[in-house]
Amino acid sequence: MSRLNVDQLGGQTTSNIEVISGNTLKVGVIAESSTNNGVQIDGVLIKDGQVDGVDVSNTGLILLSSNTLSSSSGISVDNIFTSTYTNYKVIISWNASHTGTSTCKILLRASGSDDTNAKYTSGVRTFRINSDNEFETRNDVQSSGWDLAGIDATQTGNQLSRELTIYSPQLNRRTGFSGTGFTDEITAQQMMYHGGGFEDTTSFDGITVKPHAGTVSGQVNIYGYTE
Repeated sequence: MSRLNVDQLGGQTTSNIEVISGNTLKVGVIAESSTNNGVQIDGVLIKDGQVDGVDVSNTGLILLSSNTLSSSSGISVDNIFTSTYTNYKVIISWNASHTGTSTCKILLRASGSDDTNAKYTSGVRTFRINSDNEFETRNDVQSSGWDLAGIDATQTGNQLSRELTIYSPQLNRRTGFSGTGFTDEITAQQMMYHGGGFEDTTSFDGITVKPHAGTVSGQVNIYGYTE
């Protein structure tokens, strides 16, 4: 069996290269010809990051904003919700410093300002692992934002972890969210799921993530879901 190994293989506009069955052709780069019409493989056109006209260069989650917090009262990110993506994921991981419990709050923003209208609804269902019990927290029509529960901020090393998907915040419709979380309070671990909405048809372009009291240190990342 014959084998041809090259780093780059190109041809003129009208040339064809044929590999007989049973032979192997290995190349480092396959580039389109001078016609700039892309490359066809078995009838499928590949050109400029697209396969048959579908963009496959970016798939899944796209990191839009990465924020490191250090003894911070929270983070606000503007112009993050755009027409490029419909839905967004927010991942929160921090420890807190406060004289009591410090809950995690999320407010939606428009034109550089938090929306503090009393239209946030949220609920959290929590399962306490160490004591084998569960409980729920409900917050209806609040002005202080969505409540994702919190941690005992008096103990050094306690960790709050949350992930949530925000649905269609930039569209002029009711915005909702859902997600899960874990709270590690050293001797008391809790897992939870949460969800809620904003009870009005409002278009948002930003978000605030903050503790309701005290300061936090950790990470808040925001991603866009590709269509």
